[in-house]
Amino acid sequence: MNDVPAGWKVIRLADVLSEPLVNGRSPRPGHDGLPVLRMTALRAATVDFTQSKSSDHSDDGRAILLAEHGDVLVGRVNGSLSLVGEGALVHGPPTPTAIPDTMIRVRVRPDAVDPPYLAHLWKSPIMRRQIEARARQGGAAIWRINQRDLADVLLPLPPVVEQRRIVGLLEDHLARIEATTIRTGNALDQADVLSRTLTARAGRGALAETARVPASLPRVAGAADGTLPHLPAHWRWTRLHDVAEVTRGITPPGKQQWNPADVDVSCLRVANVQRGRLDLDDVRTIRLPQPRAQAARLRAGDVLLTGGGSSDTLGRGWIWEEQLLHCVHHSHLFRVRITAHQLHPVLLAWHANGFGRQWCNRNATQSVGTASISLARIRLMPVPVAPVEEQHHLVAVVQAHTTALNAASAAAERALVVAGRLRRNLLERAFTGHLSHPLPPSGQQEFVL
Repeated sequence: MNDVPAGWKVIRLADVLSEPLVNGRSPRPGHDGLPVLRMTALRAATVDFTQSKSSDHSDDGRAILLAEHGDVLVGRVNGSLSLVGEGALVHGPPTPTAIPDTMIRVRVRPDAVDPPYLAHLWKSPIMRRQIEARARQGGAAIWRINQRDLADVLLPLPPVVEQRRIVGLLEDHLARIEATTIRTGNALDQADVLSRTLTARAGRGALAETARVPASLPRVAGAADGTLPHLPAHWRWTRLHDVAEVTRGITPPGKQQWNPADVDVSCLRVANVQRGRLDLDDVRTIRLPQPRAQAARLRAGDVLLTGGGSSDTLGRGWIWEEQLLHCVHHSHLFRVRITAHQLHPVLLAWHANGFGRQWCNRNATQSVGTASISLARIRLMPVPVAPVEEQHHLVAVVQAHTTALNAASAAAERALVVAGRLRRNLLERAFTGHLSHPLPPSGQQEFVL
């Protein structure tokens, strides 16, 4: 921090404040009162005033601290070390808005620090390292930073005129990176929509121009099927329990006496089963009696479906391919094992991630923030079945397309990682006096991304 260009100074935040650091004060929650900022309002360089909630209109506001133009607001608590101490600039609040008690207001002397300069500096690795070094972990694994810690952070400060020049250059660079990031993100979204559309249409035989007939599937008590899509004349609708054995996973045992005969096995949870893929970066291990572990063991070709969670997670799934030895699944997951090779597991997984998820949400038991579907109910899910030889051809054709889409998506995701690295490097250079003029539109940022 002492290695700064000539004419710059390294100064404590406390020495450039126009008013003391102060915590916000949350009004009572309610309706028709002042809006109160949420912590998510601090994610960008400027405060996002759409990220707010209402307070009680009966609160007279005498104890409320309002966000004012030029303030920098800093989050003082967070469950993540990488997010505690986030800061953002208040720029022209659209309406009087309260600062909650989870934020600290920073108000600096404009003759010493240009507020936009401070806001960008706050997003830089220089500040992030200092904040994380000062943060402390309290109860419930919550990270905290207080006014005393913030007062001692060091700011690399050139003269105010130079600060404003740096902000202008920095925002030009950041705008270029952001524009490319948005385009890349949009391309990722479009690839995802195309992949989902392709697999959903394949699962109901809608890729080829062929005669289609209305669905013919007897209604059963306990299932709300809705309107089933038409299928090719040589396809048929059936129920999941007619083509597969469906079982719920195991409930991990609680504390029990150590038994040397028990075995350690991997256990997949809802978080491990994503739509169209398995995320095996964090797989828990549990200890089970050998017979129970063997009976619950997953086999290659088993389709795993989620049976509980939010409405977004319910019913999603993918195929187990023996990625781990001796693996079982949690009771919040269903194992679907195709019987007599009647249906290709990939087609079933594609169907489950499209029509199946909608059907599960329609047939789930809903409560506040969660949804679940019973074993008896999910066995009734309608499933389209094509002739076996056609199934294998469909899978081969569609997988050739989705493989190409996945490769393009992976390249786009790598580009987003590069964009994040460029942004961090840019902020590091800006506040060590090494920021140059922006490149032309076809310059290095575009090339790298």
